[in-house]
Amino acid sequence: MSIQVTPIPRLTTLTTPAFTLGTANTAGSAITGVASDSTLLVFDATLPDAITFGQSGSAGSATVSSRRDHAHATASVTTASQAEMEAASSTTAFVTPGRAQYSPVAAKVWGRTNTSNSLTGEYNMTGLTNHGTGDNTWTYDTDFSNALYVTLVSMGGTERIVNADAQAQGSCRVRSWVADSPYSASNAQTNFVAFGDQA
Repeated sequence: MSIQVTPIPRLTTLTTPAFTLGTANTAGSAITGVASDSTLLVFDATLPDAITFGQSGSAGSATVSSRRDHAHATASVTTASQAEMEAASSTTAFVTPGRAQYSPVAAKVWGRTNTSNSLTGEYNMTGLTNHGTGDNTWTYDTDFSNALYVTLVSMGGTERIVNADAQAQGSCRVRSWVADSPYSASNAQTNFVAFGDQA
């Protein structure tokens, strides 16, 4: 019986690893070896894609991976200014809760009283000044830019005549009468709201 002896080389030539990352397992054909302390190309220094509003997704084609602690840049967010809210023309600036009040369609002040002339709910009001039965001045916390704004007043109870006058930047006087004959001043549950441009 013969014995086949295969000589084992004392030195093995090692080459730089050429492993690649892919989407499927593929057998290689090289017959060279690599050292156990070799470094494999897995990451690179390419900056990740910036995230923008409305961008489409993509599977990508890179043959290396991003690092675990990588960071994407994002699109800047523009917050609407008071002027932009008042102009109501921008379609790219975002509205924050603190700026929504400047929109032309937003009520700048509102309030509600009971039949005792006491505020039971309000927004942007400092209070009421009572001048007599059915006669109150509503005072605002933040004033309007001028006296040219719209006020709406409704009252509960029987049919009433309402007059909103002495309208100023920071207040409005509201008077009411019962629509009988003759008209008589009367307190009533009152709802007050105003729209316009704030200072």
